[in-house]
Amino acid sequence: MHTATSPQLPLQRYRLFESRDMDEARESVARIFCPHELVMLRPGVQLDACHHSAQLHRDVSLNYVQYGPGVQIDPGHLQHFFLLQIPLRGGAEIRCGSQRVEASRLLASLPSPTEPLSMRWADDSPHLIVKLARAPLQARLEALLQAPLRQPLVFDLGVRLDDPALAPLVHFIDYLRLTLDAGDALQSAGRLGEHAETYLMSTLLMSAGHSHSRDLAGAAQRSLMPRVVRRAQDYMAAHVDQPLSLADVCREVGCSARALQTAFRDHGRRGPMEFLRELRLDKVHAELKAAGGGVGGVREVAHRYGFLHLGHFAAQYRARFGERPSETRGSERAR
Repeated sequence: MHTATSPQLPLQRYRLFESRDMDEARESVARIFCPHELVMLRPGVQLDACHHSAQLHRDVSLNYVQYGPGVQIDPGHLQHFFLLQIPLRGGAEIRCGSQRVEASRLLASLPSPTEPLSMRWADDSPHLIVKLARAPLQARLEALLQAPLRQPLVFDLGVRLDDPALAPLVHFIDYLRLTLDAGDALQSAGRLGEHAETYLMSTLLMSAGHSHSRDLAGAAQRSLMPRVVRRAQDYMAAHVDQPLSLADVCREVGCSARALQTAFRDHGRRGPMEFLRELRLDKVHAELKAAGGGVGGVREVAHRYGFLHLGHFAAQYRARFGERPSETRGSERAR
């Protein structure tokens, strides 16, 4: 994150307060963020606190916060918002849930609202803080996943600002701060601020690590598939326990066998029938893990998913999962 070289503080035109009083600083910051405990690390040292805050549209704000001397900040659970906290100099020890980081100019922190938060800012450690409302950010994630969230969104606490994957996010935050410092163009044009929020949230979700990153990467990869491949995969997944031929799949999606095989191999280096076989093996594996039993049970499950030659099935199963089918079932029974 590039810092301003002029004496003027970031977001100066959006100043909320300046104070040397601990109670006033705590209450003023709480109005924008949430109630919290604020304690000087070195009692008797003069506080030099200020807070500048600029709202982009409805769901995201940029904030500049400083305290001067080192402070201990204990908000508990943030509940309704996420914070991307970037030390402009100095550093901070951040604990959120089971995670801990030593934040610096190259390592921001991103505490999540469902995890308890505790912070210790070092002397002279002003922060640029991006506040993002929890509900809209999660709604944006659901839109990207095209599915509802079943688990809370929890980010990796440390965010490396020198990671090339995060460069678009870092540069955009820089751009927003400089634009806000120059005037109120973002706020006077409501649609521009709204688009800025959407882009910022999407970029954060796509580039920073979090509890849904793997699902999001899969959704992004799937969105790049040719439509015929997506339709064929959906059809095979819906009929995985039924006898299907390549002709059946081609008839369903309306293309030739050669075209379908080419589309599959261009995308994933495997043909449609290989995809179906792996899908069926995954189903067998899941059922064997779900119940105990012997070899007879393995034969029954294998037959259900179209594996009639047990020798070939066992070899394919071991190649995919690294164990025999009976070992999968036996290990679950032992547990």
